[in-house]
Amino acid sequence: MNKVLMESRGYTFKSNLGEGMFGKVMSAYSTRLKRSVAIKVIDKKKVNTSYLEKFLSREMEIIRHLNHPNIIKTLDIFELHRNKVYVVMELCRNGDVLKHINAKGPLPEQAARRLFTQLCEAVQYLHNSDVVHRDLKCENLLLDKHHNLKVCDFGFSKRLTHAHGHVVLSETFCGTSTYAAPEISRNVPYDPKVSDVWSMGVVLYMMLHASMPYDATNVRKMVQIQIQHIVNFPDAPSVSPEAKDLIRTMLNPVVEQRTTISNILQSSWMLLQGRVEDSAEAPTQKAGSEQGGPSEEKDKEDEKLPKVNSEPGGGPSSSAPRH
Repeated sequence: MNKVLMESRGYTFKSNLGEGMFGKVMSAYSTRLKRSVAIKVIDKKKVNTSYLEKFLSREMEIIRHLNHPNIIKTLDIFELHRNKVYVVMELCRNGDVLKHINAKGPLPEQAARRLFTQLCEAVQYLHNSDVVHRDLKCENLLLDKHHNLKVCDFGFSKRLTHAHGHVVLSETFCGTSTYAAPEISRNVPYDPKVSDVWSMGVVLYMMLHASMPYDATNVRKMVQIQIQHIVNFPDAPSVSPEAKDLIRTMLNPVVEQRTTISNILQSSWMLLQGRVEDSAEAPTQKAGSEQGGPSEEKDKEDEKLPKVNSEPGGGPSSSAPRH
C-alpha cells in the first residue's frame, strides 16, 4: 500500500481496519468525496489464477452497478502497479453482524426483524436484477452508524443466465459450509436464488440464538440431518413460534418447497412488526433502532474516525470454490 500514490488519487490514509485473505482493508478520507471511506486493497499476487480470472473480474463488474440502501456502496475502483486493486466503499462504523452478536448475544426479535427485513429487501433487489450473492453470512452483513444493515463481499456473486426460459443452474461450490444449502454441499447443480434463501435462514437463526443451526464438523452427517428437515431450537432464548416456522420454511431441503423472499416478507413473523408498533401506547422508534440516528454531537465524534473492527468486503470466504 503506497500512501503517496493514494494521496495522488485524493485519499488520505487513516488506519487499518483488518486483513483478509487477499489483502487489507483500511479507512481513509476522500478529499473529492469529502467523506470517510473504507478501502479494500486486493493484492493480485496473493490471488490464485482461477479466482483472478473467474471471480475478481465478475465481482468488479457487479459491484459497480449495485445501488440499494442495504447494499454496501462502491464509490471508486482503481488499480496501481498492476498488482493491486483498490475498491473504495462507504464506511460502516459498527462492524459486522457476527461481531455484534458475539458482543451482545442473541438479538431481541424486534431488532432481528428490523435487520432481517433489510436483508430481505437487499437480496430481493439483487435477485430481481438477476444477481446472486452465494456467500450470505453474518460476517458479510455490516452495520452502519445508524445500525442499518449493509450486504457486502460480492466475491462469489454472479449474474444469472437463462436458457429456454429457465435459470442456468450453478455447479461451483461457493460460500461457507455452515451457511451452504444441502444441494450445494452435495455437489448437485443448484439454483443460486433458492440457495441464497437457505443462507438467509441460517442468518436469522444466528441472529435469534447466537448459535448455528447445524454443526459443520462432519459435513456428511450435517447434510443427512438437513435432508431430514431437522431444525432444533434451544430452550433459551425463547423464540416465538412464528419465527421458528419461518426459519423451517427457509431451511427446507426440498428446493421446490423452500419459501421465497416475497413469501418471507409476507410471513406472519415479519408482519408482527406492524402489529407490535400499532399496539404501542406512545410513538417509538422502529424495532432495533434504539441505537438509531446519532445526535449532532455523535456525528461530530464519528467524523474523528474511531478505529473500528469491521472488515468491509474482506474478500471471499476462506472456503475455496471447487468445480
